[in-house]
Amino acid sequence: MDAETSPYAFEFVPAPVDLAPYLNSLYLLRVSPKGVREQLPAYSGQLLVARKGKGEIDFGDGPVKSPKGGFFVGPLTVACPFRIDGPTEILGVSFTFHGWAALTRLPVSKTGDRMFAPGKGMVEYIGPQLSELAAAFESGEIDAAGGLDRLAELMREWIEPLPQEHARLIETVYDWLNSSFSPQPPDLYAKLPYSDRQTQRLVKRFFGLPPARLKRRYRAIRAATLLGDSKLSEEKRNEIRDAFYDQAHLIREIREFTGRTPRFLSQPGKSIVSDMLGPEGYGLADLFASSGLRHPDQD
Repeated sequence: MDAETSPYAFEFVPAPVDLAPYLNSLYLLRVSPKGVREQLPAYSGQLLVARKGKGEIDFGDGPVKSPKGGFFVGPLTVACPFRIDGPTEILGVSFTFHGWAALTRLPVSKTGDRMFAPGKGMVEYIGPQLSELAAAFESGEIDAAGGLDRLAELMREWIEPLPQEHARLIETVYDWLNSSFSPQPPDLYAKLPYSDRQTQRLVKRFFGLPPARLKRRYRAIRAATLLGDSKLSEEKRNEIRDAFYDQAHLIREIREFTGRTPRFLSQPGKSIVSDMLGPEGYGLADLFASSGLRHPDQD
């Protein structure tokens, strides 16, 4: 990291093959003494282990300070401003929604849009093992590479397969999201053996949002990711714009779910938002597989 040019540096590590259904990636975030003030996109659930430094996230009711050691940030339904005071190094795990459910065993309504230390409702040994890793990382007993390896080991210990019906539901929702840039809820209802109301309740349980709003979230994230890439053709740009009522609607939706406007995201230079929305950070490869709108870096 060059502190003269950027106050932070991300290093993404692909999820091990056996953990791929559960993790988007592992990562190391280094923050310089300058610190970072940014927007956290409507991101998936995270596990973070920090060495020194401190931070806070505003979920809408005022800033919440990060717990010491290892902690979780639940899936977000809207973008949230955050601050990190450096210098610090942060080990991270980015979960898929399947992985978040398999780890926490809790509805996203109880874990989303909040930051918390392991506690009630989670497997009892998660807290002590995470505290042990955090202490070893803080003291320098274990370095960043060793910390990420240990996090992968802990994921194998902590994550347990979901019941088949729940796993099938989550995969069906992903298939539906992949079917179009702007998939329609009735198409999802037709794919599942539940009433429309049951489907809405179950999708909200595992994804934090009902189908109509979940579609908006992914459409905005996809649009932000793709429109911010200078290599995207004008034909594809028009196809994305056509998925929104007008330019004002596109801007409003992208700002709600990423915290930034398309103009900001298209500017040259690094930003945490852009890094997190990229294929490495957000695990978008599968989400674009059937839409015909793959990220240019994946061609």
